Amino acid sequence: MSGIDSNRLKNKKEDILCLWEERCLKEVPSAGTGATLALRDSVPTYLDHLSEALSTNRRMDFKTVVAHNGEATRIGKMHGTDRASNRSYILTEVIFEYSILRQVIFQILEKDGPLNETQRNIIYDSLEQAVNDAAVEFSEIHADIQQKFINTLTHDLKTPIAAAKMSAELILRRVGAVDSNVISIKRIIVGINRLESMIHNLLDASRVRAGERLTLQFIQCDLDAVVREIIDEMSVVHGDRFRLDSKVPIEGNWGCDGLRRALENLIGNAVKYGTSDTIIEVSLKPKETGIEIGVHNQGSLIPEKEIPLLFRQFRRGKSVEDAKQPGWGLGLTLVKGVVDAHKGKIRVESAEGKGTTFILEIPFAETVATASVEPLAT
Repeated sequence: MSGIDSNRLKNKKEDILCLWEERCLKEVPSAGTGATLALRDSVPTYLDHLSEALSTNRRMDFKTVVAHNGEATRIGKMHGTDRASNRSYILTEVIFEYSILRQVIFQILEKDGPLNETQRNIIYDSLEQAVNDAAVEFSEIHADIQQKFINTLTHDLKTPIAAAKMSAELILRRVGAVDSNVISIKRIIVGINRLESMIHNLLDASRVRAGERLTLQFIQCDLDAVVREIIDEMSVVHGDRFRLDSKVPIEGNWGCDGLRRALENLIGNAVKYGTSDTIIEVSLKPKETGIEIGVHNQGSLIPEKEIPLLFRQFRRGKSVEDAKQPGWGLGLTLVKGVVDAHKGKIRVESAEGKGTTFILEIPFAETVATASVEPLAT
């Protein structure tokens, strides 16, 4: 290919930029929200890079190809970084800007005659790489911002929560408190405990989602006693609607605090998504190699295709979304992380008219300080 096509792009560069900018301002909601005239950002540099690709027809030695592709990645990331710095942009808008750019490039360049197949392929390949690089950079920056927000929020919440809990416990210990006050204070303490657990869940679910280590302290504990304590606390708020099937103390070496929070989430979900005022059944069954824990509630079935989605961070099944129940979609991600940390298994059984049961298979474990958790599928 001769340099004529490269020159055509260079000569039409300003026309392309003007038309692209005009269309973005009309069609991309966030395009006009920037504090400065920075809409173009890296696009002029990208067009220069594309012009070089057209002039060389990619007939370059290996070293030049590597340098050329590296520069393309850098330019794409520049665009993703710029858009991530504008809080109003969303990923679909970043991608749509490149779609508009592709349309504009062909519209302008083909006014002087059609491009051949090789030329079109070079442009398509270049734009595909650019949009991928920009999208990845945009997503990574937003993920980092989200994680910093979570860390800051949870850190700032811990102090007032601890102060409120301490005050409630001191009031509860005072002599002469009437029964109605005692019940109210117990509910306050249960609510604060639940809020503490949610904060830990938020942090741990983010770690699990990122494939980081979920720190659990493995100690000798009695799960029967732990579950009874959880049910007593839940009963203060939700009434006497819990039935425990556990005959004997069940002792083992587990991450007791992690299992407590996992069970709180499962039982809380059973209350939230189960049929109102029906019995919620919790079972502990000793096995040869560990313990099987079940939480069952009556209610609508969970379609089999939705079950894998339940354990993804910030994702909930469509049937749950349709029910318009509030929630962050974090609890079951945490449950999966705790089960994985114990090298256990989790399964869900759901059928029309029979309700839904979450079953955890937790093996006995050697004493360890931490457990590595594999990243969840995205």
